[in-house]
Amino acid sequence: MRESIKVKNSETNFKYRVAGILMKDGKVLLDMANDNGFLCLPGGYVELGETSDVAILREMKEELGKDFVIDKYCGIIENFFKKKNEKIHELSIYYLLATKDEIKVEDYDSLENDKGNMIRHSFRWIPLKEINNYDIRPDYLKDLLQSEDMEFIHKIYKEK
Repeated sequence: MRESIKVKNSETNFKYRVAGILMKDGKVLLDMANDNGFLCLPGGYVELGETSDVAILREMKEELGKDFVIDKYCGIIENFFKKKNEKIHELSIYYLLATKDEIKVEDYDSLENDKGNMIRHSFRWIPLKEINNYDIRPDYLKDLLQSEDMEFIHKIYKEK
């Protein structure tokens, strides 16, 4: 079993993550994993020795139970934030995805066994025109999801 790329020292946790952008009927699929209180794009950690493109397809299959294809690479967000009083430095790679299977635009909950760690997912289809009404992390994603080309090279986002 491969290990996820996460490093922790006395001051900061570092995480290498991938996230998938899935859109349909003017809506984007977001997740409130483990009742975090905010929404984020579905995805997860890249494992040591795994490429980000392979990781996103694996994570989406694990979380949504469907096969996806990468439509395009969107970019990287280097995100600095606090979670439960811990400093987090997260490097996230974003991909626009398409599904090989039909996917219904309906909200649903699921439970994922991630290497013995149970993760509760609350998937929600959020209308793009209402996206500014939601707490989405990182906040910069709202701009990306509403942009015409959904593309950026590298964005550094520091929580205020």
